[in-house]
Amino acid sequence: MAPIMVVYGWQKLFDINNFLHNPATKRMMEVFASGAVPPLWFAYGNALFQLAAGLFVLVGLQTRLSASMTVLWLIPVTYFGHPFWAGIDPAFNEPQFYKNLSIIAAYLLIAGLGAGKYSLDALSFGNKNYKFL
Repeated sequence: MAPIMVVYGWQKLFDINNFLHNPATKRMMEVFASGAVPPLWFAYGNALFQLAAGLFVLVGLQTRLSASMTVLWLIPVTYFGHPFWAGIDPAFNEPQFYKNLSIIAAYLLIAGLGAGKYSLDALSFGNKNYKFL
């Protein structure tokens, strides 16, 4: 699951205009900012969060926190980004919606179970439940 976040975060970071003009971003801004144009800092913050959260989970650093924050971030992203029930391109949005639900489920498992013994969490925090080698 972490590589998905890293790849999409990287893509957003280096194609920020695509994120700013994305219909999902516009739908979210209509609800939360009366249709204002999304600020550039919001776009970069979103991309950096996605990239960092994916990297943190990938290497197992602050895994439970990173996974929990990713779940909280993915809920509105899924709701505003893929509203197939509203008739907005259901052929594209329905599979994307369910894909995001599966990612949310995976990150909930990661948040609940933690990183495991081959992680930076196990090394850096000296967790006695994990023995690295």
